[in-house]
Amino acid sequence: MSELLREASFCFDPRELETPIWVFDQQRTYIIWANTAALTLWNEKSIDALRRLTYKDPSQGLLSIYGEKFPRYESWVFYAHNEPVNVNCHCKQITLKNGQLAELVEVCALSDIASDHMLTVFDDQGVVLSRNKHAERVHAGKTRLSEYFLHSAQGESLYTQLKASGADIKAVDLQVSNQIWHQVGLKLSFDIKARKTVFLMHEKDITRQKSHQIQLEHAIYYDAVTGLPNRYLLTDQLELALQSCKKDKLLAIVYLDLDRFKTINDEYGTDQGNQLLIETSLRLKKSLRTGDILARLGGDEFVIVLTNVGSMEECRMVLERLLSAIRKPMNLSGHLLNITASLGVTVYPDDSADADRLVRHADQAMYRAKAMGKDCYHIFDTQESEQNDSQLEYLARIEQAIDQDEMELYYQPKVNMRTGDVLGAEALIRWNHPEHGVLAPGAFLPVIENTPLIMKLDHWVLEAAFKQLSFWKSQNVELTLSVNIAALDLQQDDFFDRFQTLVANYSDVDVRLLELEVLETAALDDVEKVSQVMEKITRLGVQFSLDDFGTGYSSLSYLRRLPASALKIDQSFVRDMLWDVGDTTLVQGVISLATAFQRSVIAEGVESEEHGELLLRLGCDIGQGYGISRPIPAPAFEEWRCSWHSFPSWNACQNFPVNRDNLALIYAEVEFRGWLRDVHKYVRGTVSEPPAFYFLEHPGHWVKKGHLQQVCQQPEFMNIEPLYARIEQVSHELFYGAVSSEEDVRLRVLQHLELLSQELIDQLRTLYVITNCQW
Repeated sequence: MSELLREASFCFDPRELETPIWVFDQQRTYIIWANTAALTLWNEKSIDALRRLTYKDPSQGLLSIYGEKFPRYESWVFYAHNEPVNVNCHCKQITLKNGQLAELVEVCALSDIASDHMLTVFDDQGVVLSRNKHAERVHAGKTRLSEYFLHSAQGESLYTQLKASGADIKAVDLQVSNQIWHQVGLKLSFDIKARKTVFLMHEKDITRQKSHQIQLEHAIYYDAVTGLPNRYLLTDQLELALQSCKKDKLLAIVYLDLDRFKTINDEYGTDQGNQLLIETSLRLKKSLRTGDILARLGGDEFVIVLTNVGSMEECRMVLERLLSAIRKPMNLSGHLLNITASLGVTVYPDDSADADRLVRHADQAMYRAKAMGKDCYHIFDTQESEQNDSQLEYLARIEQAIDQDEMELYYQPKVNMRTGDVLGAEALIRWNHPEHGVLAPGAFLPVIENTPLIMKLDHWVLEAAFKQLSFWKSQNVELTLSVNIAALDLQQDDFFDRFQTLVANYSDVDVRLLELEVLETAALDDVEKVSQVMEKITRLGVQFSLDDFGTGYSSLSYLRRLPASALKIDQSFVRDMLWDVGDTTLVQGVISLATAFQRSVIAEGVESEEHGELLLRLGCDIGQGYGISRPIPAPAFEEWRCSWHSFPSWNACQNFPVNRDNLALIYAEVEFRGWLRDVHKYVRGTVSEPPAFYFLEHPGHWVKKGHLQQVCQQPEFMNIEPLYARIEQVSHELFYGAVSSEEDVRLRVLQHLELLSQELIDQLRTLYVITNCQW
């Protein structure tokens, strides 16, 4: 035996190894040597017993495995403890001293399958041969693969696929029942008991993970108020509808906006506004045909896709039915409201744009419907998109302004609000018009954004940005500079070459300090092409960010495909986040999304110290906005940078941990601020009805929603209840008591209410600080 071991080239004694090893004599067709670990695996006590076991009936399948010439890995099924065990073996042909060929087999791993997984062995007809105890507990009584899963065809399909290709099938999610999900893998293996190749299936219970995934997907793709598909799911549904639209049929995209919704929402409150939206969605559903699509984009905006419409007459009939359904009076908590809607419509294939632009065209048509008097619909006319003579003249004047250096870059600082550091700036275009003074981008960019002139302006902006970076370097100033790039320019075949030329012309500039900003909606006009260009530029060291994130109609799944390192939260979400829980939730959602996709996040629209403080508490460190600085010319930016000091409340957050488990306290504070703002509106006479106190969520309810048991145990939490009751009493006195008609007394009561409210907010802040420090 020692000679055999030397022949196998071992530099140690394999008999002492815990790894099973054995040698199979190909001529005599039995195992001639095995170490102790191998005997245990084969469930035999001696080499003689193992020799008799393997000699008595060697199958052709076994002989063919042992007869292979080249080193390889094989999957076998053993029964060491009367249960199937998957074993991966390394087989190598060796020559014995007598010149006979033998096979040296070493077990690489007893199993690549976790011990708590279900393991079942099937024959080539899908009949169960054996299974371990975990599989027996779940599948007791089932004798065939077709019985294992809720949809028998799914399991059989995997089986057929493996038989055809022989390639392992890994990690397929299948339903065992309506409630139970398993992750399934299937591969070929050699069974030593059956002495033939078998099909080995392993299963892992993923019910909890699947349930969480389904909940997450529902939150991503469905509107929380109405349960309707949101803008992300709408894009996918609209793409499919366009692909499946029959040649002799039409497809109508309807953009519906409720008239006067903001007024109603401000007057009756968010809860009543949500009820109105829910009732609207129910009425629209009843008015649509089978196969039509209904989605809510946000606010009071809905999109309807009428599929396979036979004629424009049929389309108009459905549009009238939708308007009629909305016109019927709605009863909201005893208030009978008359609601109307404005509908914008575009019809495919007359309008042959892609899905995103079809929605935009319907949106444009909706505004025409509002201009026509509301409570009607307007059908988009493709001829309306053609520029008239005055637009052409304006285009020529803008081009002249570029050529004559009437354009100038202004710089809006970006700061790390947590540390106070100035990180850089965003370059924003201004037009120094000789007659009209300094013009903001809104005065000229919309005119050129879909014309070739945008590429000329982009080139001017990029070159000006490189010049500024070069100047900063000469002054030993290291700041990042971000520049907005038009999607039309980014999609041009020569964009990368033009950009690379600029990089070469300004070789002193560290391109890692340059960031290109692309509108989310624009980036997804042609996601394949844009992502390829972005990837090439990223390899140069330049960073990308998605601007105005969350405002597009695009599918969330595209985010993974765009090599953007940062997301910019649109200022429309940040503006009202101090008193609108919905906006606060949206901002927090984008921050969480950025974290999940390993992107950094920047907030636009930081208008005040309070905005920045709340963003820091939510986990967003980088911000820009008028609360930090307006966009300013380069010389003024240098002065600002030297004199900038962060806000005290931001400095206090430097060593303050972000705890997203503690969001309930933030939401309670935001909702209370919103209620207090509505109180001021009522006192000023902006609205006719006082904000209902009973619609305000008690801070304790927010705490319970967030499962913050530690908060409930704090002394400060105990102080909230009497304080909350006192606020309710004073607000009732302000709204309905005798003071409500006496102006001077009323103002004193309002001041008292403000003091109590600030005390409540301070208590919530204290609780937030205490619990954050504990966690």
